[in-house]
Amino acid sequence: MSNGIYAATAGAVAQSNALDTTANNIANATTAGFRGDRITFREAYTNARSVDLSEVSVASTRIDSQAGALTQSGNFQLSDARNVVTTEGFTVRGDGGAPITIPEDARDIGVGLDGTVSADGQEIGKLELTRFAPAQVKREGNTLFAATGRPIGEDEPPKVRSGMLEASNVNVVRGVVDLVKVSRTYEALMRMIQNYHDVESRAARELTTPK
Repeated sequence: MSNGIYAATAGAVAQSNALDTTANNIANATTAGFRGDRITFREAYTNARSVDLSEVSVASTRIDSQAGALTQSGNFQLSDARNVVTTEGFTVRGDGGAPITIPEDARDIGVGLDGTVSADGQEIGKLELTRFAPAQVKREGNTLFAATGRPIGEDEPPKVRSGMLEASNVNVVRGVVDLVKVSRTYEALMRMIQNYHDVESRAARELTTPK
């Protein structure tokens, strides 16, 4: 088998992964809080039949840490126990991991820049605000992330924008351009693989045909 087909196959697999990632980014362009994935490629050299061969593969997939635009919206809700929860039903963590409970007679609920939650002017809790390096989080779902390392120590802690919701950080135009580019590269590699296959099939027939 020709050495070139190995390089073309490795490239096609890498572009297929990039195609899936790009398509998923575009599909979540309107998902609140979604962070897109970015793929980086690497070039590896192998020795196939004593011939140096360059193969391209996916080196890593990282989460784009750039924040999305902020939109005016309230997104917290109350559980049956009057704990503050997300729209998915996950309990919002207060300092130390404890839930934040809203009194039954509370009328005016507010959240300060430092995460302090107040009810009718009285402090009732504080959001647990933590920042991690992009490399220290992994995706647990489209908009959920799990920490894999310790928080970043900062002089200035994160701030809360009450009543605001972060939109997806995926740029649809850029995503469509990437999708077209990756698709064309993938199709070109598949044609290359088919050409290698046709050449080898023709060579095998000619070599085995009696003269």
